[in-house]
Amino acid sequence: MLPKPLDSPYTSCYCEENIYFLVRRFLEQEEVKATWDIFPVIISNVTKTVALWSQLKAPAANTAVIWDYHAILVLRSRSGSLSRLLNTTPGIEEETWIYDFDSILEMPSRWEEYVEKTFPPDSDIPSQYRSLFRVVSGEEYLGYFASDRSHMLSPAADSSTEYISPPPPYPVICGPLADAHGFTNNLMTHFVSMESTSKGYGTVVNRKAFVSWCSHV
Repeated sequence: MLPKPLDSPYTSCYCEENIYFLVRRFLEQEEVKATWDIFPVIISNVTKTVALWSQLKAPAANTAVIWDYHAILVLRSRSGSLSRLLNTTPGIEEETWIYDFDSILEMPSRWEEYVEKTFPPDSDIPSQYRSLFRVVSGEEYLGYFASDRSHMLSPAADSSTEYISPPPPYPVICGPLADAHGFTNNLMTHFVSMESTSKGYGTVVNRKAFVSWCSHV
């Protein structure tokens, strides 16, 4: 009943590209689009130091990883709001589910478990490690996403092709609308940036607002 990310490409440290292909896979399935709204979500903050728990790359159990940004996918039920309006218990297809290739949690996870085990309440962590969430529609992400992977080049490299982490084997991604506008690399400026002056896509919310959105409140 829940779509599975079967055979969707995955490359370590390229979360935004992994999510791009998962979004595309789900949008190609009419039965998925009929039941779910599909949202990639970019997680970062102004200082680009967000603390995430329950990550595969954590140095030890019950400790956080500090990322400059992370990307996940949210499936948000189109009928969840009705369940809450009628005060009935939502079924699987009336919930919100989160896909995170880099989490130790089950994929997908119910949003409540994922948020609880990945993002402590803001009051529990220093402000520079609190997450902001850029919520983007799946269609907008596929159309406008563009990355030349330059953010992954090693700053100490003698060659421009030495990466911090090996890149995926497929060509760099440039969405059709990004290409039409002449964008070849807008990942950091239009998706990762959480500055108030950012011209990014979607909507940036804090943890509290993200929880409300996931719960259809």
